[in-house]
This record gives sequence, C-alpha cells and structure tokens, in this order.
Amino acid sequence: MLACCAVAAAVVAVDAYFSAQEGYLSRAPDYDGVSYLGTSRSVYFLLHALHFRTALSELNSSLAPLWIAALAFQQLIFGDGTWQAFTARFWGVAPLLTLVYWIVRARSSRTLAVAAVGFTAVLPVVSAAVRASSREFITGQANYGEFFSMEDLRPDFFAIVMVLCSVVPLAEHYRAPRRSTYVVSAVFAAASVLAKPSTAPFSLLAWGLAVGAVWLWHRRAASITRLSALGVAVLALLLAPWAIKGGVSETVSRYYEIAVTYHATYNLGLGLLDSVTYYLVRLATQLGQIEVWFVIVGSVLLVFALLRRWLEFSEWIYAGLFVLFYSSFTILANKNSLVGFWVTLPLWIFFVAGASRLLGTRWATGVTRASPFVLAGTAAYMVVIYALGAFALANWPVDEQRSNAQLLTVTTQLADEMRPYVASNQCFAYAPGPGWPASIEYLMTDSSGKAPGSTPVDIDPSISVNDYVRYATSCPAAIVYREDISVVAQQFIAYPVRQPYLRAVAEWVRSPISGYTLDRSWQFTDLASNGPHTLGRYEGLTLTVDLYVRKPSG
Repeated sequence: MLACCAVAAAVVAVDAYFSAQEGYLSRAPDYDGVSYLGTSRSVYFLLHALHFRTALSELNSSLAPLWIAALAFQQLIFGDGTWQAFTARFWGVAPLLTLVYWIVRARSSRTLAVAAVGFTAVLPVVSAAVRASSREFITGQANYGEFFSMEDLRPDFFAIVMVLCSVVPLAEHYRAPRRSTYVVSAVFAAASVLAKPSTAPFSLLAWGLAVGAVWLWHRRAASITRLSALGVAVLALLLAPWAIKGGVSETVSRYYEIAVTYHATYNLGLGLLDSVTYYLVRLATQLGQIEVWFVIVGSVLLVFALLRRWLEFSEWIYAGLFVLFYSSFTILANKNSLVGFWVTLPLWIFFVAGASRLLGTRWATGVTRASPFVLAGTAAYMVVIYALGAFALANWPVDEQRSNAQLLTVTTQLADEMRPYVASNQCFAYAPGPGWPASIEYLMTDSSGKAPGSTPVDIDPSISVNDYVRYATSCPAAIVYREDISVVAQQFIAYPVRQPYLRAVAEWVRSPISGYTLDRSWQFTDLASNGPHTLGRYEGLTLTVDLYVRKPSG
C-alpha cells in the first residue's frame, strides 16, 4: 500500500507539472471543477481561521462534501492555490493503484501485479496531461475539451474509485467474507455517496447488488445475512448526519433542476445511435488509442472465458458493474464525458482481474517465466510515455501557450479590478468566459471564506428578460463584451437559451441612463478553440471584455 501511494504521489506530481505548462492548471479554472474549487477555498479559509462549525456547515451544503474536504485538506497541507487543490487527485489515484495491485497479486505473481500498477499509472484517465500532450503533439490534432479536460477537478474520478473500493472487497472475499470485509465495504460505499451525491443512486445500487450477489452465493448461511445487515447498518450510520442535515433534499433539488428546470440547457439532444455509443467512443480517449484495443478484444475473450467457467464469481461481479454503469448512464438524457470514468474504470478492473486470473491459473508456469520480461516491457513503456510527453512539452506551439496564458491573466486581473467595487455580500453581472463567473468568484474569495455572487448562470426560461436585467442592475459591476454574445459563444459557454438575457444586460449597461461607467478593458487575441483544431494552426478568435462599474456618489 505504501509503495502504491508513493507511485500515486509521483504520478500526480508529474501530471500536475505537465498540466501547469499546457493543461488545466495553465488556464483559469474551468467548468465544472471550478465550482468545487470555490467551495473548497471557502472551507480552507474557514478551517484556517478555526471556524470549524461554519466549515462543516459549508461542506454539508456543498455539491460533494467528501471531495471538497479532500481539496481543502490539500490546501491546508500545501497552501492556498489551484495546483495545491489539484494534488487531491492523489486520493483517487492511490486507492486505484492499490486495488489493481491487490487484484492481480491475488491471481498471479507479484511481478505481474507491479506491471499492472505501472500500466494503470500511465492510462490517460490517470495521467491526463502527460498523455494528452504527447497525443496532440504526435497527431497534430488538439481537442482540449476532450483530452486535457479529463483532469478537471470534478469528483467523478474520485467517486468511481470509492465505488470500486466498496465493491472489490466483497468480490475478492466472496468465498469467506468476514466482518471487516463488510465494514470496510460499507465505509467506502458511504464515501462514494459523499464524494458525489448526485450519483448516489448508482453508487448505492452497485454496492447493494454486490452485497446481494454475495448473499445469494451463501444464501443458506445465516452468518452472511447478519454480515449484510451489519454492512447496511454501518452505511446508514455514516450517512445519517449528512442526510439529517438536508443532504438528501439538497441533492434531489439540484438534480431536479438539471433534469427538469434546465433540461433545454443540459440535454445534448443526441440521436439513439449517438446516445448508445457516447461512452463507448470515449474509451479510446480515457484508456489510450493503443491500449483500448487490447482492453476491448481482451474483454470480449474474457466474456467467453466467463461463459466457459474459466473465471470465478468475482469476475462476474466486475463485468456486471461495467454493464450496470454503461446501461444506466446511457439511458440518461444528460451526457458528460467525465461520467465516462464510471464506465472506463470498471472495464479496466474487469480486464486486469480476468486476464490475471486466466494467466495465473491456466498458464501459471509460462507467466512465471515471462514475468521479468513483462515488467521490463512495462518499465520501457512508461519511459516512452513520459519521454514523448516531455518532448511535446519542449516543443509546444507558442500560440497555444499564449492562448492559455491569456485566459488565466485576464481572469486574475478582472477579479483584482472588481474587488474594490464589489463586496462579498454583493454581486456582479457575469458574461461567459474561462470558467466565469465561478473562476472569478473563486479568486475573489476573502480570508473569511466569503465571495460575491453573480447573476444566474442557469436561467429558468419562465423568467422574463426584463426581470433578469432588473436583477443585474442591483450589482455594482458588470462584465460585457463588445462583440455580440453569439460571437462569444464560439469560444465560451453561452447556450442559445441564455443569449437573449446576456445580450439584454450588455445593451442596458452601455446605455447612458444605466448609471454604469467603463472602468477597464481587456482583449483576448488569437484564442485557440476548446474543440477540435489543428495544433498551433487555427483561426483564432479576438474578443474585447469591458468592465463597467457603478461608483458610489461622492
């Protein structure tokens, strides 16, 4: 475990360095991770000031209490900042590598288990910035929104690892589960709920099915019923404080807003074929262009091995976990590429578990002889991966670097400029930008953990444009573009349903009777698209941002 943690720390540190050069950390914090960053910074300041009760209340009312606690904890260790919070990825990577080692070691040699950890450590889903840089540089095709955004600080990666940590102990000890098996499993099941409450139904369903599967295996043993009841009791005990304080109702309310109130915003409107294959086509991005073929072909062969009873009950559980999540998230109308982690990682666990079982039982002698060569090949593979990434980093196009730097510089300067005019109990009228308004609020969080608000990003269609403008006029500052919002939408998130509201605010602020005056302007020049484009060669977009303020009289 200590060795896996050491590897995880090194992997996260290297990926953070790559990210700071050309990935997530080289830009202003973007959606949706910046929302969690803002809350974690508030919690960090509250804890630093020893306001424990307020910090706990802030955590309990947040989108993902456990994940935000991890982000804040890292800032308590390393200090205030984005890269400091980014290191919280360690809490997902370390358990994942430990699970992989444990699973493979139980079926095959220690050497093969170490090799499996090495392969897992350099998967794109783990080392996103390292793999994205080499892939984009070699292919010449950039797609930040698909590749580098995998290191976005949303809790999906951490949450699915917690789910795996709750299921794997039951699967691995299905023959003779102990009291500690169910206690540990229940603790991680509770962690998966608190890591991302919006996916709690899927987390709990997966855990419940795993508990039920083990119970059915031992259905005549009364002790298994008692152990299952113990697991449920531990889970309920751990989640009760959060649920009683309103965690369940808050989660349901937020999920309802996304699924119903703002359905027109978040529904991608995919056809049947695109919806069914949405997460399938992202396996190559998250597992690697080459690795994915070994995983897919190998998994198909392992399904055949399952049917021939060459594998055991635990592999059935891992295969079922993949099918459960793939079907569940495919049915949902709302799609998100990072939710693909919930499909990718169970598939990877099934692949390494099934392959190591097959190799360890049917070709044990050959595996023992080949293990040193496999380990050497893994080491060489990792060296090549990091060398390609380093080469790409050294030769990265200057215009791509400049584009990212502008996003961070303008956001930082804009937050600094607004600070004298907008107090923490006031608001500003936002315009779309790199993570705006959340990235601006994040930077404006004061030492007491408070930050100003903004005009609503998600707009209920039942609200009139005039009412939205009326609310914006209560804010002492307003951010607008000189270009029409439809042009801005080519670069930043401005869904069609939001554009009439944002356009009306911009027109009002510029009018002579608004009471606002132009304070300062910034210009984005030659911005690279977040979507697919040729690396270093693109038709850049130029936008001018104006900050209008309403200064107190006298």
